[in-house]
Amino acid sequence: MHRMDSSSHQMPYWWSACLAFFSTLTLYDCVFCIGAAISAFFTVKTYYASRRERRQQLEEERKRTEMLRTYLDSVIAKPESERPTAAEVVAKATENAGMTDADT
Repeated sequence: MHRMDSSSHQMPYWWSACLAFFSTLTLYDCVFCIGAAISAFFTVKTYYASRRERRQQLEEERKRTEMLRTYLDSVIAKPESERPTAAEVVAKATENAGMTDADT
């Protein structure tokens, strides 16, 4: 004797229940469901695209910050007479900020 799978004989009933449910929907309901699915697809797609764009912006900001830090470190290493005036102001502010961070 062969044992039959108990879930396989219930499949036509589930299929019938699904068909009965979807046959009660009007054309308007079906179009609304399709529109909602399309809208959800584009919402998720937009979310991931903006997340990727924000990650790229943060990476660019990190690169810019590192370049500025490298430049200011090289300016700070120079004697004050050789520093550009604008860079000297930023270098002093950086030194002061470094002292304030060390105090805390």
